[in-house]
Amino acid sequence: MSTNAEYIKEIEAAFDEGIELAKSTEGWKKEKTDKDSGDLVEVRKNEKGRKIYRCRGKISMPKKLLEDALKDTDNVMSWNTTLSETKVLKRISDDVVISYQVTAEAAGGMVSARDFVYGSKVGSTDGGATFVMGGKSVDFPDAPKSSKIVRAVNGPGCQMVFPVEGDENSCEFLWLMDCDYKGWMPSSVLDVAMPIAQTQFLECIRKLAAKLKAEGKY
Repeated sequence: MSTNAEYIKEIEAAFDEGIELAKSTEGWKKEKTDKDSGDLVEVRKNEKGRKIYRCRGKISMPKKLLEDALKDTDNVMSWNTTLSETKVLKRISDDVVISYQVTAEAAGGMVSARDFVYGSKVGSTDGGATFVMGGKSVDFPDAPKSSKIVRAVNGPGCQMVFPVEGDENSCEFLWLMDCDYKGWMPSSVLDVAMPIAQTQFLECIRKLAAKLKAEGKY
């Protein structure tokens, strides 16, 4: 098993690379847009030739409330229906954790459940203005294992929350996803499933925003 210092070094490197990829401008092609919400999903290939995806959308929700929801790993399933299980395996520091997550079936059952062990760091960029939670899959020997679920591997990626100037009750969300789904999965299915997975997550966030607004949280 890696030491805490080794995990932190690996996860921080992925955090930095995820931000760099999320902010990159070259090579991206529009994959999917939603005329009603304005959501955009883009695709490009990483250095290994695998497609990576970047989605962004405006959320009617204060930035701080979305940040708190994303950081609360233990309770993320209360609003994120794209997961069927999630738990913290090890809290290495205030900012760095290793978690275990199982995805729900996706794309109408075309994509079976996957699990992954993810090392993440919570931080910021743009002089503290932009929230970032980023990282990658890590090797953690004590993680749960299931013979029925294929273990997916996430390359460096991140989720970011940007402020919207002049509107404290809105924010912009971005998710850079580099996921090797493993197992037998035709590329034609993945090309459909990946953008759907990202837009479904945006839908989950919007439902959370509506719930919090109805509860008088903002």
